[in-house]
Amino acid sequence: MLSIDPLSESGTKKLGIEPSASIAMFSEGLDPTIVVQVASPDTTHAFFDSVKSTGGVATQSVVIDGVEVTSVKVFGHVHASWAIDKGWLWTHFSFGVDREAQPGEWFAHAHRSHGGAWAKSFGGAKEMHTKFEVKATGLLGFFDLHALLAIARAHVPKDAVACLERFQPVGIASFAIEGDAHHAAGKLKLDLGPAAKQVSSALLEPPYGFPSIDAPLTVQWNLDADAIARFLAPCAASVGGDTTFLTKFGVRAARIKLVTLDTERKEGTGVVALDLRDASFFRGLLDQVPGRSLIERKRDFGGVAGRHLSIPLLVSLDYVLTDQVGLVAVGDGLMDKLTEKAVFHKQPQLFSLGVIVPGLSAATWKFLIGQMTNDWFANRATALLQRWHDGQLSVTIDNDALVIEASGNRKSIETSGNRR
Repeated sequence: MLSIDPLSESGTKKLGIEPSASIAMFSEGLDPTIVVQVASPDTTHAFFDSVKSTGGVATQSVVIDGVEVTSVKVFGHVHASWAIDKGWLWTHFSFGVDREAQPGEWFAHAHRSHGGAWAKSFGGAKEMHTKFEVKATGLLGFFDLHALLAIARAHVPKDAVACLERFQPVGIASFAIEGDAHHAAGKLKLDLGPAAKQVSSALLEPPYGFPSIDAPLTVQWNLDADAIARFLAPCAASVGGDTTFLTKFGVRAARIKLVTLDTERKEGTGVVALDLRDASFFRGLLDQVPGRSLIERKRDFGGVAGRHLSIPLLVSLDYVLTDQVGLVAVGDGLMDKLTEKAVFHKQPQLFSLGVIVPGLSAATWKFLIGQMTNDWFANRATALLQRWHDGQLSVTIDNDALVIEASGNRKSIETSGNRR
């Protein structure tokens, strides 16, 4: 419509925008407003004056707080508006989804709102950013999930309303993202209020020795699968399904550490720790091992009764299986570590994923990724993964909030004999 690309260098010059300055984006309902700093107000005014003088573009202008706000119809119910005030260019898009607004109403609401509830919410995002170890220019913000759910309820099928109601406890979601050529990190905090205690009560503790085992790949899920199934039941029902796939094996929580893996020799070490509601599925698997009574021996692991099972030409492993717990370890001494006692331990995470890329070969990463995807994706993902040294993803409860945090560090790059 304006015959420019606002994301290109030539486009920003024509608009008079300062490309290195900060950008703010916020919304009224679903209609977004973008505010950018202008480097040359005269250039910006001249550009938009030329737009208004063009015969093929019909514009409408109103004056609000002494500032001219101009609007143009793009197509249908979609309108674009802009205003230039004190070195800032305000651009607004209205899609006509929420309601028919008066011309320039968006500017009046935004221009006169200097604080209030949004300032407190945005302060939560700034607070998260200051806690990052690496200070860098980044992306900060928040969104009001209560408001988004209210809009969604007005547009989704009736069968989906019960699913949306499940997420009503979630209030403000604050986020912060930062990074540079060597590091990246992000955090999302969802305010749950009193519902946070309900989530905490559904957490199951991993074995105390689980964190002490070093491994290049760690995955753990500690939120009770039975509780998840109950929570998601209305959502599954809205699409004609159910949540039995979460509970049919009797597993309530699962943790895995892969210590070593050689795909060519088909050898590896690691541990699996499960919380169980019903152990019958796993007892059935053990009963399928031919001659198990001849190749199995009782063994004590730090006061925990278990078994050592050695299947010729296949695998030797230690295991503990009760009606509540299933533990498996492949590798000397790993079961002893897994079952060791610990005096201090933190509140368990809902979910965590930890990766140390050099700890496994590229062929092994390709094999692991390929088990869940196709060859093309496995090749592409492995190539990208090799650029990184490590990465972590965690989901935790922090007071009244659900916190999702991710970070990663890139590998050092060798260039012309120098390391950077």
